[in-house]
Amino acid sequence: MTKVTSLRRTMKMNQRIENYVQSHGNDFMKLLCQIISLPSPTGHEEEKEHWILQYFRDKGIDGAYADAAGNILYPCQIKSGIKVPLYTAHIDTVFQDLREISLKIEGHTLAAPSCSDNSASVAGLLFIITMIHDLKLSLPKGILFAFDVGEEGLGNLKGIRQVMADWQDRLSEVVAVDCTFDTFVTTAVGSRRYAVTVEAAGGHSWMHFGNSNAIAAASRIISRLYQLRVPKTPKTTYNVGTIQGGTTVNSIAARAEFTVDLRSEDADELDKLDQSFQVILREAVTDTVRITTKLIGERPCSRLDTNPLADRITAIRRRHGLPTPCIAGSTDANIPMSLGIPAISFGFCRSRGEHTLQESLDLDTLVPGMLQMLEFMGM
Repeated sequence: MTKVTSLRRTMKMNQRIENYVQSHGNDFMKLLCQIISLPSPTGHEEEKEHWILQYFRDKGIDGAYADAAGNILYPCQIKSGIKVPLYTAHIDTVFQDLREISLKIEGHTLAAPSCSDNSASVAGLLFIITMIHDLKLSLPKGILFAFDVGEEGLGNLKGIRQVMADWQDRLSEVVAVDCTFDTFVTTAVGSRRYAVTVEAAGGHSWMHFGNSNAIAAASRIISRLYQLRVPKTPKTTYNVGTIQGGTTVNSIAARAEFTVDLRSEDADELDKLDQSFQVILREAVTDTVRITTKLIGERPCSRLDTNPLADRITAIRRRHGLPTPCIAGSTDANIPMSLGIPAISFGFCRSRGEHTLQESLDLDTLVPGMLQMLEFMGM
């Protein structure tokens, strides 16, 4: 076969793919709305897991399975002895108590909790798998598709850790399909998360006035934390996310708890921040105030000196006259990147208000986002 004939066949196949994407927009929307409607808070993703497995069965697509962590994996045309790319989208959401999810479409905007983070990514990968099946596309190297659990909050990247444990030696690269299609996470933000418990003497607010108060002690710790100065570059942050304690208004609190999130783009800076926080905790201990901490989450910092995936998406977008803003973020890409495997994170659409009840996405960006992802896949 001549190079010209081969090029023509490739161009014809690309046109088939683009025609499929353009003509199946309603199918994509139906799939997206169905995914949005399924509640899947971190740690309770079972309903969505079962739905995805049933989707494969209904489409007549064989080979999908659930692993030990609850991830749904689909090895697509994978051949023995060949390393393959992994495309994974997390199925959990941050909304722990949201059981009824409604969506609203006004003009070119779809609004619903989790619509972009990460329902559009889950729907997008399922759409691509269906397209491969319908068009009988041949993938020279194959692709491992995954729909993973535990990416948000205290999930601590449980799902991608399991996928990497099982597949690490067989993966050539990893794309964490997540959120937006026009920013690209190439630096992994590391974090350490602690639950801090403060115990004090407590007592009656009148009769035992002067006894140590756990809420007051916790407040002093938090105040000192918020006085720490951290660098803007590399970006380093801290946050107290939750706090609770005490029993009644007329009782001196004997116990209080709060959670802390420490983050940085740089491992050394994260260590420095953590050490400063531990000093604050130690200095808060007295004869009547006891402090205990529990590490409830840890994500590695990482950045590859050379990332071929960043180069690839930059080249694609340059051909279309588009910039390629590369940013730092905490995603499923943290784990493969920390293992030295090329990884990147981006999604299918432009969105706003992620992690809020007002989350929305721009419907006009779904097709361009899909075509960009397919071009990145080499289809």
